[in-house]
Amino acid sequence: MKFRLGQGLFIALFLLASPLSGDGGGPFPRQDDSGDLAVSEPGWSPFAFPVPVPEPALPPGVDRFDPPLSPAGSTAPAIAEISRTADHGEVVSMTGVDLDGATTFDVFSQVPTATRGAITEIGPLSADTTAATLALPEGIPAGTMFMLWPKRGKDRGAPVAINRTEAWWVGPDNGAPGERISIYGRNLATSTGTLSSLVYLKPTGRAGWYVTPVAVNPFKVDIDIPELAAGRYEVWMHNGHGGKYGWSGPLSLDVVLRSRWARQADTVVNVQNYGAVADGTADDTEAIALALEAARSVAPSTLVFPARTYLVSQTLVAPDNVTWRGAGSDKTEIRLQTPLAASMVAATGRNVQFQHLTLNAARNTGKNPLLFLGSARNIRLDHVKLDAWGTAAIEAQDVEGLAILSSELIEDGSFYGNSRQVFLSGNRFRMTGDGESVAALWGGRDFSMTDNTLTNADEAQEDGNGIGRFFVAQTHRGSMRNLYWGGNVSHNAGPRDCAKVDCNKGEQICFEIYGSQLLQTDVVAASAGEVTFQSLDAMPQEVPGGRDLVIVGGRGAGQHRHILSHSGATVVLEAPWVVVPDRTSRFALAAVADRAAIYDNRFEGRSSYSLHDSDTTGVLLYGNVYDVVVDSNRISRMRHGMMTVALGSNAGLSPYFLQYSNNWVTNSNSGLYVGTTFAETGVPGIWGGLGNVYRKNRFENIAHIGVEYETWDADGSDFNGTVFDRNSFAGVRYGFVDGYKLMWTPDGSFKAAPGPHPQRIGTVLHHNRFDGTGVDGDGSRGFVTMHADNSWVDIGSTWTGFDMDNEGPVVGTRTR
Repeated sequence: MKFRLGQGLFIALFLLASPLSGDGGGPFPRQDDSGDLAVSEPGWSPFAFPVPVPEPALPPGVDRFDPPLSPAGSTAPAIAEISRTADHGEVVSMTGVDLDGATTFDVFSQVPTATRGAITEIGPLSADTTAATLALPEGIPAGTMFMLWPKRGKDRGAPVAINRTEAWWVGPDNGAPGERISIYGRNLATSTGTLSSLVYLKPTGRAGWYVTPVAVNPFKVDIDIPELAAGRYEVWMHNGHGGKYGWSGPLSLDVVLRSRWARQADTVVNVQNYGAVADGTADDTEAIALALEAARSVAPSTLVFPARTYLVSQTLVAPDNVTWRGAGSDKTEIRLQTPLAASMVAATGRNVQFQHLTLNAARNTGKNPLLFLGSARNIRLDHVKLDAWGTAAIEAQDVEGLAILSSELIEDGSFYGNSRQVFLSGNRFRMTGDGESVAALWGGRDFSMTDNTLTNADEAQEDGNGIGRFFVAQTHRGSMRNLYWGGNVSHNAGPRDCAKVDCNKGEQICFEIYGSQLLQTDVVAASAGEVTFQSLDAMPQEVPGGRDLVIVGGRGAGQHRHILSHSGATVVLEAPWVVVPDRTSRFALAAVADRAAIYDNRFEGRSSYSLHDSDTTGVLLYGNVYDVVVDSNRISRMRHGMMTVALGSNAGLSPYFLQYSNNWVTNSNSGLYVGTTFAETGVPGIWGGLGNVYRKNRFENIAHIGVEYETWDADGSDFNGTVFDRNSFAGVRYGFVDGYKLMWTPDGSFKAAPGPHPQRIGTVLHHNRFDGTGVDGDGSRGFVTMHADNSWVDIGSTWTGFDMDNEGPVVGTRTR
């Protein structure tokens, strides 16, 4: 790996005291996809956390935080990955090296106003050669940042931070003064609340300014760009915890002097001046084409469509730097009057905007999308109606900078390919034709859906329903990262009739991340930034989103790093490993999804959720999914409330370090699915799930199983360090079931997996409440395990009101 002059110091700091990696907290400057530094190198604290240069004074009210400095011992235990968010008394899960045996943990905490903090030594709840879990002490301050050291005797490993600010991306990443942007990430708000966060903007190498946020939540902070000169600025975030060690950044923001859309408003062309009749009878194609050419010739410009109905018979091609503006979506309509074997409108250039009008394909584009965007840049739809009944409203291939705002889309769903910087906000999506999903993404990044509504277009019509999906992510075009959903609402969303449609659908936020292959070649050498194999003959063709290297077994398991490049059998990584792999490590070469937040949405399935075998689910995280937070969502009328799925370990399809917290699932068939499915073959020693945490979720009126802890009949794909922390279940027939193929066990006849099967190791049940009171019928059961070789930690969990099995698990430990 190539480093700039002076980075040897950073490497030394990394070896002494490395935090978790990533744009917000790694030991190296943030990089773009080409491997070039996106911004200047920041300053570095003694723990290698970045700080702005020059370092600003922190405002009053920021916590004091003064942890002791101690170099990492060369033979000390090490943490590779860990849960990033937890409060006092809550459980965190981690992977690493030598976390078992005599290893303990030092936790540093500090009362925000105190002059010094304190260290509390604690032991793990579970620990083996791969993973460990521990409960943060009840007595440490609430809602602050903590530092954690693994320790064996007096030999301390490198520390990690919990609740530290993590800023992932900015969107839009360019704009003019007065325009609104958002910073997305995790732990962005003080005490993970919705009131306060610190945003600091600065030019490179110079002092900057604190900017008052417009809106705050733990995963997204909105600001209006202040009056700044044009240029590139650094964006730094701080959640108020951790003192000088609480910064995350820098992210990059390009400020322009004036909005591109403002320039277009300066020159106006009227379509009626070019012969458009707009009487709903005459063909206005030629007149509109002439007007578009006139607007192009004076661009940047705006082409005005006065109120009336314009009929067209050919594809309209949008010129660059031109706005199409009507008098309102209920007043101005452009309608396709004859069948086309193409899209109604094509925009494949730059800086195109549609405002206050309706584009109506009138079912005349066949299976072609109404609007084709190609490799466009900077496209905006604002208060627009796209009537694409029976087909896709939009196909956006390799688009960068797409905003769809306050619009109505009647459609089978839209395809966003590997697009980037996509924002869907305040829209109404009305689904038709049993359409797959509102949005499908295949390897894109920087994608946000906020305050949208999903409904069926007309349930009285056979083709007036969707299949129930807001979003589907797949990795046919490589890895994806930086995704956000907030404030979205769905109504009556799911497969309508299993006799007529494919009921293996209906997951409202659906990650189907299965583009992976297990690397069977041995490791020849590994460093912080490179891995060399005996051969990489099976390296697949390059894809736009690239791929990641995931450690799925052996030393360093649970880590994944994006691949910058490869030469021969050597892979160069975007960010360094925290725990460097060795010859025991097993790798998956994977297209992955990581860094996503699904926050404060309301997902509603159909009332038939328990009557047929659909796959309606609030959130499904399936396969190679990492660092995703599902928080504070309300989910109802689902087959499964939320799902975490690992697949056959022969491909290394494994979800790691997911967090589901503060969600409310009601009136559903099953509450929470966690397990291995479709695993008919497998490879021993490949981890299926690591570090996944389910905390403070609430489940009510669950018709079948509260927690489905499922396994299949193949080697590998074991789960380790899974944490169920302070969840509550009320009105559930079967509380917690650890069994075989539970999705297809409707009557309580639970079975053990025959022969080899994925195991569940060090599962922590911490202060959960399961209550079967009021369930109709006999035979309710509290805690059921069909696999005696699984191991459990049970602290303070209760099972009450069930006909049997109210005792909880037999606690045991094991090593692997």
